Amino acid sequence: MQTYTLGQFFDEWGQPLSPSRLGPAKGKVAAIVNGQVFQGNPRDIPLASRENVRLEVGTPPVAPQYIDWPKTRPLTLTRAPGDW
Repeated sequence: MQTYTLGQFFDEWGQPLSPSRLGPAKGKVAAIVNGQVFQGNPRDIPLASRENVRLEVGTPPVAPQYIDWPKTRPLTLTRAPGDW
């Protein structure tokens, strides 16, 4: 099975992605993958099921809490979408 990368996704989307560019934004691109700072070119991030990928332009943010996907439950809406 082929593993796709975030760079390939951005190519299909028609948006630039590099260590210094995220779509139209320019600056240092910080990538957080599953709660860990990704070292390297964000284009090389492999995409897999249930990966948590966060991209920011600027100083690396505080890493978000890790999500244990198998333990999560499906989202249940308590209001109809028109009520928002």
